[in-house]
Amino acid sequence: MLRRRVRLRQLELLAALARAPTLSAAARAVNLSQPAASKLLNRLAADLGVALFERAGRTLRPTAAGQALLRRAAALIGDLDRAQDELGAIGEGLVGSARLGAGVGSCYVLVPHALVDLLDGAPDISVTVREGTIGELLGGLRAGHFDLVVGRLDTPLTDRTLAVEELYDPPMQVVCGPRHPLVRRRDLRWGDVADAEWVLPEDGTPMRRGLDALFRRLHRPPRRALIESSSVQTNVALLSQRDLLWVLSADIADYFARFGALRVLPLPRLQGPSPLVLAYLRDRSLSPAAARLRDSFKRATAEILSGSINHQK
Repeated sequence: MLRRRVRLRQLELLAALARAPTLSAAARAVNLSQPAASKLLNRLAADLGVALFERAGRTLRPTAAGQALLRRAAALIGDLDRAQDELGAIGEGLVGSARLGAGVGSCYVLVPHALVDLLDGAPDISVTVREGTIGELLGGLRAGHFDLVVGRLDTPLTDRTLAVEELYDPPMQVVCGPRHPLVRRRDLRWGDVADAEWVLPEDGTPMRRGLDALFRRLHRPPRRALIESSSVQTNVALLSQRDLLWVLSADIADYFARFGALRVLPLPRLQGPSPLVLAYLRDRSLSPAAARLRDSFKRATAEILSGSINHQK
């Protein structure tokens, strides 16, 4: 049987190979020499009686059987890591733990309110949050590094191994710094902002595609856009020092406007590029702690949509 032939050390190496570009890098990640790593893989292939990898120049390329093992090994090691976190949490007097991968656009409003809801209802649960791009976070979810991932999807998801729940789709607003000359205008039109200087979202992002579509409808591209950036903190700082315009999710725009860091221009809101979603593995049951966190996201979403969030909370 497979469970009698595969050693934990081999699983760790396979899980590292699922992330590392080379065998030597994977070996270093699990504190092995490359010869020792090669020996482990050769022994596993011999025990299973199937080729797991083939040479492609100086690199190893997994066969179909190797790809299957890589996926499963990453998931199994992720399960063991989560079990370790659960045991550590219990040892500290907590009742469980959850790992959350959060896209940047969710970190200013949705994630904090979901975590506050969780702390109010289940203060004995430990949560680890890692911020990143949605692509790398979904990769981490598949590899077992997260229980849940929240954020905007760049493209429609076709991976049937993931369960995806839509939360809400905040519209977009045009924003600027608090001292921008357009702040004093009350009769703004789209032609006025097209003539201004812009910070544009990075090319290829959903937000950039939505903004490009707007300028095409206006038949006039922005007059000047020297900077492309999707960094929220960088762009907010830029807007405070130079007369630039930017397009930002309405919930995040309202968040920064409350602190006086930027102003929302009186223009019609734009359709958001894609909704915020919550994703998790379809074939893996959520731990009680992760399930509670998922419920907290749903309650936070309901509050956001109803406008009942207490911003001083």
